[in-house]
Formats: sequence, C-alpha cells, structure tokens
Amino acid sequence: MNPENDPLATARLNLPVFETPQLEHVGEKLTWEQVTEATEAQRAFYMERYDSDEKRLRDKNPEPFRF
Repeated sequence: MNPENDPLATARLNLPVFETPQLEHVGEKLTWEQVTEATEAQRAFYMERYDSDEKRLRDKNPEPFRF
C-alpha cells in the first residue's frame, strides 16, 4: 500500500533501521512443572490478597454503609 496512491492506506511509519539484525529472544526450555514451582510464591501472594475465598465473600457481602 502506498499512501500517496491509495487514500485509504495508513500513513507511513518512520521505523528505525538497524545496522545489525536484531536477535530474537529464545525462551528457556522450561517444563510446566518448573514454571509452576518457580512462580508458586507469586501465585500464593496473589491468591491470598486478591483472589481468596474470604475476599470473594467480602466483595459479595460488603459492610452496609452507615453514617
């Protein structure tokens, strides 16, 4: 698509041109078990503070507003 010839074409993008090609990130080869073990602390923190049964009950049954 050429914006000069096609009015529906999008504007030109001024993207950088690198002298050397960028390297693609190749992730580590981890198993699902290794990932769950490595992220267990973050999952527990999230579950305790943001997704616990108690929080769901509080959100469903908030304290009534009183003056």
